Amino acid sequence: MLYGAIEAPFAQPRPMFIGHTLSSIIGVAIAKLFLLLPLESFDSYVWLAGALSCAVASSVLAMLKLTHPPSGSTALLAATQADIRALGWYYVPVVMLSSVLMIAVGLITNNIQRQYPMYWWTSTPLLRSDTKAPNLTGVVSVQSVARVSTNLADEEKGREVISVGLDGVVIPSFLQLSYDQIAVLDELQMKVKEYYLPSD
Repeated sequence: MLYGAIEAPFAQPRPMFIGHTLSSIIGVAIAKLFLLLPLESFDSYVWLAGALSCAVASSVLAMLKLTHPPSGSTALLAATQADIRALGWYYVPVVMLSSVLMIAVGLITNNIQRQYPMYWWTSTPLLRSDTKAPNLTGVVSVQSVARVSTNLADEEKGREVISVGLDGVVIPSFLQLSYDQIAVLDELQMKVKEYYLPSD
């Protein structure tokens, strides 16, 4: 994911790092609980420890909007592999270090011809519904493709519409768009420009 599907929300640094870290904590905690059983009993229930750790980790990550599918295996390994169980809580910093190293390598290799990450924290507000989300009106993507034209803004003044034209993108003040949604508008504006102003 980190090297092949870099635009996927699951491949961004936040779900990757926090997802692996939380999954390792959950996996070790469930393994420790099962290790309270006699050793003979644990060996016969290792399948249950693995299934439970993966299911709990996946549920927690989904609730926290941190879904990163490979982190399910991080929890699974902590509960089912004897050598990782022997590490105990030392497994958590090992997972954190490996996540940081993978992100660092991803930053180096993916930014040669592409852009990674798409966002560091999240593309959508994680605030509760009773709190006001940040106003991203008029914000354009990192590529700065869409420039708001004053002529276009004057034309659309007083109307509550999104305008995508040659000169730019106009977003009504009442809309609160995520960075992904703004990126889509940027792409549309680029397509309009390419159609009407083809490069020689």
